[in-house]
Amino acid sequence: MTEDQDSTDAPKILSGTADVASGSDLLDAAMEIDAPEDVRARFLALLTEQKRRKKETTQRLKTILDSVVEGILIIDATGMIQDFNKSAAEILRATGDELLGTSVDIMFIDRKATVRHKLLNRCINISSGVLKYDYTETMAQRLDGDSFPMEIIVSPANFASEMSYLYIFRDITRRKNAEVAQKKLEEDLREALKLEAIGHLAGGIAHEINTPSQYIRDNLKFLNDSYGALSRMLGLALQTLWKNRANLPPNTFEDFARQMRDSDLEFLLEEIPHATQQSLDGINQVARIVLSMKEFSHPGGTEKTTTDINRVLSNVIVISRNEWKHNADITEELDPEIPHIPCHINEVNQVFLNLIVNAAQAIQAAGRKPEEGHITVKTTSLDDSILISISDNGTGIAKENRSKVFNPFFTTKEVGKGTGQGLSITHDIVTVRHGGRIWFETEMGKGTTFRVLLPAEDRTGKKPDEKSEKAKT
Repeated sequence: MTEDQDSTDAPKILSGTADVASGSDLLDAAMEIDAPEDVRARFLALLTEQKRRKKETTQRLKTILDSVVEGILIIDATGMIQDFNKSAAEILRATGDELLGTSVDIMFIDRKATVRHKLLNRCINISSGVLKYDYTETMAQRLDGDSFPMEIIVSPANFASEMSYLYIFRDITRRKNAEVAQKKLEEDLREALKLEAIGHLAGGIAHEINTPSQYIRDNLKFLNDSYGALSRMLGLALQTLWKNRANLPPNTFEDFARQMRDSDLEFLLEEIPHATQQSLDGINQVARIVLSMKEFSHPGGTEKTTTDINRVLSNVIVISRNEWKHNADITEELDPEIPHIPCHINEVNQVFLNLIVNAAQAIQAAGRKPEEGHITVKTTSLDDSILISISDNGTGIAKENRSKVFNPFFTTKEVGKGTGQGLSITHDIVTVRHGGRIWFETEMGKGTTFRVLLPAEDRTGKKPDEKSEKAKT
C-alpha cells in the first residue's frame, strides 16, 4: 500500500475488512534488527501481542456495530459509500459488498440528490461554526426498489485526514404503521364520543317531542270520540226540523237546506272521522318512533343486561324505516316465546341496524321496484340460544366475495358509499363480545339470509355448544 493510498482509503471497519498491520512485513523487519537474540525475541512477542489485540479490537468493534439496529454508512466527500454495517445491508437488502463504491443517492427516492443535499444542510450547519446533529424523516428505497419511511442523522467524520460522513438511519415503517393505527383509533374514539353525544341529544329530543305528542294524541282522541255525539245530535236536529217544517216561518227549512248544501255538510260528516283517525295514526307513529329512538339511543353500561330481542328488532325496524321504506316492505315473524338474553344493547342495536340497512341496499342494487322488494325479520327460540334471521330478495353475494364478507374494509359499494367496516364490526360484536355466531346463505339473483345465533346465557368467548352448532344445519 502506497502512502497516497493510505491517505485516501477509509478503513473497512464496519464491514469487517479493516487493514491490520501486516504481520509478515513486521516479522521480516524484526529479523533484520541487529540485536541480541533475547531482545529480538521479546520484540517479536510484543509485535505478535499487538497484532492480536488489534485484531481482537477490530473484531469487537465489528460485533458491536453489527448488533446495532440502525444502519450505518461511511460516505466520502463525493457521496460514495466506503463502508457499511450489517444492519445497513439488511435494511437496504444488499448482498455481499454490493454497496461498496456506489453512490449514497441510491437509497433516496429523489435520484437528483436534492434530498441528500437538503439533509446535509439540515443536519450539519457548518456555516455558523457549530455542528448541529438532527434526526430527520424522509422516504428511502431499498436496492430492490421497495420504498420505506426512514429516520436518518448525518454527522461528519474524519478518517485518514479525509472528510467523510456517517449516515445513521433506521426503517420506521413499523412506527409509521403504529401511528396510522393510533390515529385511526383516535378517529374512531372521536366518532364514538360524537355518536354518544348524539345519543344523549336524541334521548333529550325524544323526551321533548313526547310531551306535546301526548296531548296532541289525547286531544285528537277526544275530538274523534266527541264527533260521534255531535253527529248524532245534528242528525236528531235535522229530523226534528223536517218533521216540524210546516210549523216553521216561510222558507225557513228551505234556507237551512240551502246552507247545508253550500257548506257541503254531508262531505264533512263523512270525512271528519277519517281525518281525525289518520291524525291519530300519524301521532301514534310519531310516538312509536320517539320511543324507539329513545330506547335505541339509551347509553348502555359496561355490563350485559337482560334484553328482549324482539323489542330490540322492532325498535331497529322503526328507526331504520327511512332506509328501507323506498325499496321494500318488512315482515316481522317474531317468536313471542323467546327468552330474554344477556346483551350489550347498544352493540346488538348496531348489529341489526347494519343487517337491515344492508338488506335494503341489496334490494336497491338489484333494481327491484318498492312493491317487489321484501325483507323478512324472524326470531326462533332454540334450546339454549336465539336464532335471528334477516332475509332479503336482493342481488345475492358473488362467489368470489363470500369469503371476504366479514373482512375489515372490504366493500363492493362505490367509493364514498361504504367503508367496509359494517359487517366486520357486526362479526366482532356477535362472536367476540357475545360468544355467538353469524353466517349467511345466499344465491345470486335471489337474495341473502344472514343468521345470528346468540346464547341465552352469558358465555362470552366460548363457542356455542353442540346443540347450537346444529342450528346452522
